[in-house]
Amino acid sequence: METFEYSPEVRWSDQDLLGHVNNARMITLIEECRVRWLHKEKAERITGGGMLVAHQSIDYLLPVMYGPELKLTLSVSKIGNSSFTVHTRGDQEGRQVFGSDVVLVHLDRETGRPAPIAEDIRGLLERYFAA
Repeated sequence: METFEYSPEVRWSDQDLLGHVNNARMITLIEECRVRWLHKEKAERITGGGMLVAHQSIDYLLPVMYGPELKLTLSVSKIGNSSFTVHTRGDQEGRQVFGSDVVLVHLDRETGRPAPIAEDIRGLLERYFAA
């Protein structure tokens, strides 16, 4: 199984009044990791209107702080007929700080309805599949 790793820049302005990264900003950092992964894999066929975020969740284990490097590790945790789940793990200073799952639905661009994931895209997802 492959994983994709990315360390986004956490900015001073990402903090909230409690001194840790704001929960809404975390969604953006996770999205940035996912988009960079898809770009690296040249998966244009499932982007640009061909994909819909159907569900997202984050389990916060520790506060994410400004300063220390935030390392994001992406894998695929589920592959269905027309949807798949991307799992992103966040680590800071050697400790897991959160886990996130995002369910993405592949859409037919003509109809806007869920469509089966093409075999070449399924092959890409299977490379990152963590059982």
